[in-house]
Formats: sequence, C-alpha cells, structure tokens
Amino acid sequence: MSADECRTANWRDVGLRDGVAGQPLSLLNRRTKACAEAGVTADAALYLQGRNLGLPQYCHLDNAARLGLQGKPYHGVCAAGIDGEFRSRHAMGMEVYRARADLRGMDQRRRTLEDRRADAKTDEERRRWREELRDLDHAERRARDRVREAEWNLDRLR
Repeated sequence: MSADECRTANWRDVGLRDGVAGQPLSLLNRRTKACAEAGVTADAALYLQGRNLGLPQYCHLDNAARLGLQGKPYHGVCAAGIDGEFRSRHAMGMEVYRARADLRGMDQRRRTLEDRRADAKTDEERRRWREELRDLDHAERRARDRVREAEWNLDRLR
C-alpha cells in the first residue's frame, strides 16, 4: 500500500476485499509493514473483521473450480470444514487449466516447426523437422486426451 492509501484506508473494507479475493493472512503483515514505514498504524482488528466477512464469499465451493480454471492459486484460507473439498475442486480446475496451457504451448511449437521445415535448406533438415512434427503429433494427441479427461473429471462435479 502507498502512504496515501495507508492514511485513508478503511481497514474493514481492505480486509473485506482481501477476504473476497481469498488473499492469505500474510498480506496483512505486508500491509502493516508498508503502512508502518509511512508512519501509519494498521487497524488489524478491523481488517480481520472485514476479512472474516469476505472469506465466506470466496470459500463458496462453486468458486473453487472456477479459480483453478483461471489458473489462480488457492492460499488455504477456507475453514477446515470446507478446505479439503475446496482444495480438491480447485485442483480439478487447475488440472484443466494446465492441460489446456500445455496444449496451447504445443500449438505454438507446431507453428515454429512448420516454419523451420518450410525454411529448411537441405533434405536432411526437412526430414529432421518432419520427425519432430510427427513426435509432436503424438504428444498433442496425449495432451488432448489429458484435456478431455480433466474436463470430464471437472464436469462430474457439476
């Protein structure tokens, strides 16, 4: 937080926003330190009050998979009674996110290899790029299967 933000902060609202965003409690320590450097004392009690109001919105089970699908981390902020299920659903969403990202990376690799094959000067170079493209085809099939399986597992939750 900037010095001006520290001076004008409504600590309950800051905590509420952090709770709704699922921010770890360690963020309060960073905010407290930043504000102390600006000569402002953070109101931890108001912050915690707001954060505790915001966390139930974040910790809704329907939110877990969505956060994973967006590639957003989970900081273990939900109550013990819901944490395990939240982690499980978040992990399923994150698996879909990662599988799709891997497939996108392979698409980029394919374009690069096709460009190199087109620019090859010798038959040996063209052969080498064709072989790499063939290997990439196999990897892409496995990656598409991984995406389908991850999406299927996630769909079973719904």
